[in-house]
Amino acid sequence: MLPRIVGHRGAALHAPENTLAGLREAARQGCRWVEIDVRLTADDGLVLMHDPTVDRTTTAAGRVRELALAEIAAMDAGARFGRAWTGEPVPALADAIAAAHALALHLDIELKCDPGDSATAAAALVREVGRAWTADAPPLISSFDHAALSAVRAARADLPVAVVTPALSDAWRAAFEALGAASLHVGARGLTREAVSPLVAEGIEIGVYTVNDAARARELLSWGVAGIFSDRPGAIAAAL
Repeated sequence: MLPRIVGHRGAALHAPENTLAGLREAARQGCRWVEIDVRLTADDGLVLMHDPTVDRTTTAAGRVRELALAEIAAMDAGARFGRAWTGEPVPALADAIAAAHALALHLDIELKCDPGDSATAAAALVREVGRAWTADAPPLISSFDHAALSAVRAARADLPVAVVTPALSDAWRAAFEALGAASLHVGARGLTREAVSPLVAEGIEIGVYTVNDAARARELLSWGVAGIFSDRPGAIAAAL
């Protein structure tokens, strides 16, 4: 299911992460797949944001879960990345889906959940995908939160899911098998051929994040991993 290269948070070294500008830049660099992060707002909307707060990527401050969708949408998500990006807004998931359709991009939507929010966040995601997604192939829904993925699968069995784990040594297998997950997304740090090869032999599709070095990407692909998540997808694709 995964392609060799997936734009990470858009193309996060070249445009503000988790923005429509990032999606456009990823498409410009030749991506057909892009990973985005979504979080639940105070009014149960979904916005593109990796962190639990808006502090790092916008000029505002506060916890995403304590701010309304309209408040966050009005924030500047570009100025901290660079002056040329000043005024770039934080998109709602619906806006990102519309942009992805216009750019012919396939999305890996990573659902980030605050403690206790798994079911609510999953319900909001299923609702928004059902309303806004019109492409033939469904998006991939990924998360570290196994309960959220389980709720997504219970509501929409047709939506493929991916288990995200920082390391293969963590407890991922039970959830992966119970969910019938399409892929396993694992952090690149410390990853070895000895750990990866048996999983590839089992037929498990593995995506590795976040890889910005071409030599490391080439090594990982030689082990049989299916896809690489990169902040500089165009450069990695060209080097490969």
